[in-house]
Amino acid sequence: MNQNTVTGDYININLRQLGATSIKEFNSIMHIAEFDLGDGLIVSYVFNITRHNKYFLQRMQPYAMVHGKFASDQEIIDFITADLKRFENAKNSHNFNTFLLISHLGHHITENIEQLFLNYNVDADKLESIENSLEESLVEIQSLFEKSDKLDLPED
Repeated sequence: MNQNTVTGDYININLRQLGATSIKEFNSIMHIAEFDLGDGLIVSYVFNITRHNKYFLQRMQPYAMVHGKFASDQEIIDFITADLKRFENAKNSHNFNTFLLISHLGHHITENIEQLFLNYNVDADKLESIENSLEESLVEIQSLFEKSDKLDLPED
């Protein structure tokens, strides 16, 4: 039996116990797990099992975020468990929709910058202006770490 199949099945069982509403498997190496947290919030993940029995995890919904490589199936389960708890908490925030909007805007900014850079010859001054604006936004975001109360939730 293929090691990837056994490992993938183990993770899938644990994800179902966490409440996954859908798990799709492709060739025993790619798995997509979807969780319906209610109120229209779907959180989904895709993980791949590599040739070296390591894992590569990405969150796909409510916004795409690469979470990188993991050494064991338990690390995947632990990460998703903690991540789901954080989203359960976050969806109750009055600012959750704004947070999602900002996340989507960030994604659209990245897509548009790529399209602009790969397909257009843009004036250097315009690019520098965009760079400065984005740096200012990043500094403002980073300053909020110190100015905001940290939630007591599970860590990765």
